[in-house]
Amino acid sequence: MQVLGDFSPLFRPGLRRDFRDSYQDFEPEYTSFMNVSTTGEPEMRGTYIIGLNRLQERFDGEPITYDDPKLGNISVGVVKEFAGGFMLTRRTVEEDKYGKANQGAKWLARAARLTYEYRVGAFLDDIFTGTYFKSMQDNLALIHTAHVLQGNAGGTVANRPSTDVQLSVAGITAILDLWTVLKDENGDPIKASPDTLIYGTAPGDESTALAIWNSTLEPFTADNTDNVIRRRMGKPKIIQSHYKANPKSYFLVSSQLNDAHVAVRRPVEFDDTYDFDTDVMKNKSTTVFMIVAFDWRGWSGSSPT
Repeated sequence: MQVLGDFSPLFRPGLRRDFRDSYQDFEPEYTSFMNVSTTGEPEMRGTYIIGLNRLQERFDGEPITYDDPKLGNISVGVVKEFAGGFMLTRRTVEEDKYGKANQGAKWLARAARLTYEYRVGAFLDDIFTGTYFKSMQDNLALIHTAHVLQGNAGGTVANRPSTDVQLSVAGITAILDLWTVLKDENGDPIKASPDTLIYGTAPGDESTALAIWNSTLEPFTADNTDNVIRRRMGKPKIIQSHYKANPKSYFLVSSQLNDAHVAVRRPVEFDDTYDFDTDVMKNKSTTVFMIVAFDWRGWSGSSPT
């Protein structure tokens, strides 16, 4: 609880009125690559269906071979509540000559927004390990070198290179090669391509990303070679993530197949009240939301060391 003594400089003349109490923030990032929605339920469930693979050859008069569609695993996401607040006495507000002590809405609004950003940043970090977020198809990390196909044909498919490569022409090429052999659960090829790049704060990665997608010729070479990556992918939406812990990881995402969600159960709410006996003002902010991802096929990436 903030009392008079904690903010005593605010009660005396002589302070610069423009002393710093905040810095400029980045524009919201997670809304650029996550599916953001509202939900009226405390949990979200997802599953998938594997249809028939192909027709079987038969001889004249031979009975048809029947096969049943398969219902996949059930994956569940559960909402979590986040809350924070502060208290200060009425006297603290009354004696403040600069109007700085009582900025509850400003401070809490920033804290709430950053809660969403950092939680999605944690999702990006976990996407390679699968500690909290797993693919509902095979219970592996969402980005993995060998996703197990659940159809009759079996086999594996990768959305992570066998060797992680830093953000570069070679790294992007290796990931794009994985998209060309993407398969459904039956092992049949599907048409898909990424249209979004997410990268971190590793030194040089921003310049590398801009050079790759803004050069007609292949960057970082002395030859007049066409920039094949631009031909294969076009110019993606480019997003720098400042909130994930791993600065070097990067992702190529298909907005068409992206199945990662931020589902808001209770939007950010602000409340304040005075305690009758102590004249203490309480300020709080709460929100309830979940982050959940189901199908791994919308994501690919690399996590170099």
